[in-house]
Amino acid sequence: MTATQGSMPTPSGTRDVLPDEMRELRAITRAMVDRLDSAGYGEVRTPTLEYERSLPGGSAALGPAYRLIDEHGETLVLRSDMTLPIARIAATRYSNDSGPLRFCYLSRAWRRVKPRSGEAREVLQLGAELIGGGADGGASELLNLLGEVLDASGLKGWKLAVGDSRIVGELLDASGVAGDDRGVLVDAVRRGDFVEVKRRAASAGSVGGRSLNDLLSLRSSVDLLAAEVASSTPALAQLHALATALPAELRERIIIDLSLSPDLNYYEGLVFEVYDPAIGRPLGGGGRYDPLLREFGKATEAIGFALDADLVHAALAGEERGERSAT
Repeated sequence: MTATQGSMPTPSGTRDVLPDEMRELRAITRAMVDRLDSAGYGEVRTPTLEYERSLPGGSAALGPAYRLIDEHGETLVLRSDMTLPIARIAATRYSNDSGPLRFCYLSRAWRRVKPRSGEAREVLQLGAELIGGGADGGASELLNLLGEVLDASGLKGWKLAVGDSRIVGELLDASGVAGDDRGVLVDAVRRGDFVEVKRRAASAGSVGGRSLNDLLSLRSSVDLLAAEVASSTPALAQLHALATALPAELRERIIIDLSLSPDLNYYEGLVFEVYDPAIGRPLGGGGRYDPLLREFGKATEAIGFALDADLVHAALAGEERGERSAT
């Protein structure tokens, strides 16, 4: 049977998945979920719809893509990611459990996208959440698990960019940046506008013997990050210590990115993104979100990651095409 382009398109940011692709996607996600399950992360499923009034204020950055009203006049929203409902579960269904709690999921979420960005509104998310992780808040456990899940998918060339949401602010403090320049610099870093960063950082003081501009644009392997830079701020020293202690095979895939800033305002501390050279956008990411748990009334550490399963599939197909063209 041949599929042809009909005259009735799917909504913007959505698409049909046909049998051949569906079989491949199912095999990839099954291998990834099996790895999560074997690591002790229990799979959960949450309602597609959430009451808007039950979402904490810190989730506003996600901005629900779709709202509707039920027969009682309640406003419902399609979930915009899976971290929010899992935080709700941890705070309500496990309110007296200090943890650690380990959850995983394979579920769809719906997000706002920029016009003509080519981004998907409907996302098949695969991820894991560790709540109450102990010593380092579960960071090393979760990063190791993320690496194992990516390996289970079949990807070969993936890289992991890691940063800390506190680093930019600490670098600006250490270099004496204040006033209007501070806000403009933070915004430029988040937008990746390094022309503006260079212009605004030109008159700032140095940190650890390096200019502020050099530091804000720094991308380095763990092993090549200079000691004087690694100790420049408390958050960077902590990040470097965490990355250095990871197994060698994972550490070799890590890029320290001092400008990495979270899109979601409930992240605090460690943040990371997954990349693969076969595709030109992040395959997913995650970080620490203790503030979100506090908003739900549970004071504990929380860290998680989410991968776009469709992008992982696309990256794997791109790697395979590259391997075939090289032979």
